[in-house]
Amino acid sequence: MLRSILTLLALCSVAIAADEPNKNHFLNTDVFELEVAADPQISPDGSRVAYVRRSNDIMTDRARSNIWIVDAQGGQHRPVMSGTDSYTSPRWSPDGTRLAYVSSAEGRGPELYVHWMQTGQTALLSNLPSSPGSITWSPDGTQIAFTSLVKGEGTKLAKPPAKPEGAEWAPPVIVIDKLYYRADGRGYLEPGYTHIFVIPADGGTPRQVTSGEFNHGGSLAWSPDGQTIVVSSNREDDWEFNRRNTELWSVDVASGEMTQLTNRFGPDSSATYSPDGLKIAYLGDDAMKKG
Repeated sequence: MLRSILTLLALCSVAIAADEPNKNHFLNTDVFELEVAADPQISPDGSRVAYVRRSNDIMTDRARSNIWIVDAQGGQHRPVMSGTDSYTSPRWSPDGTRLAYVSSAEGRGPELYVHWMQTGQTALLSNLPSSPGSITWSPDGTQIAFTSLVKGEGTKLAKPPAKPEGAEWAPPVIVIDKLYYRADGRGYLEPGYTHIFVIPADGGTPRQVTSGEFNHGGSLAWSPDGQTIVVSSNREDDWEFNRRNTELWSVDVASGEMTQLTNRFGPDSSATYSPDGLKIAYLGDDAMKKG
């Protein structure tokens, strides 16, 4: 009888211990306590670093990104754009007085903003149908280049009948006729192609620079004279079969005329001009071979 009682007490103790969280174990809810520093951007004079501070909101179960700044020596750590909205892609103006960034604040879709570091004033620059990416200032600080999806109509099997007012119909049929139609973390892709735009740094109407049924992505590199932008793109007719076989292209900002700079099998990207504008450094991958 005593042995049975001791066994029962031991089992109860194990059950109670299993219900109590072990402080040495990582729990699924601990993810809401984690914060990560990402996308560091050094100011032109090297004295400060702006970066994205990422966390997870336990109330909405969504990731949240704010922009913080810290001195190069680790002091004066403070927020620049912070709140329940997300703020990403901080990019210094060439003179270090302004910070461009992307945010979905004010109940809008992701838009391009500029923040004046000395006064704390912020201006909304864009009103875009699609999110901006690859934010890059022109060398003289008067323009900002970015990439954005230019949406297409997509293929339709037939014209649907008119829906009566107030009717709730099922979502329309999606017709897929592209080899590349879905991506991890994004799901089904909207029809269209990613192109380069430029917008005045003090606001205005964005101007599309590239064209055609091709995607232009990755980082953008302005030439020191501000006349051209180098971008990575696969503009072959069969680009869907070898999406990663990109080349570097130089785009004339005024005319949109494109000049192919590289020609080899494999991805070429992340171009950077030398200070004198005579050379371009970039990343390439020789691992891809035909056959």
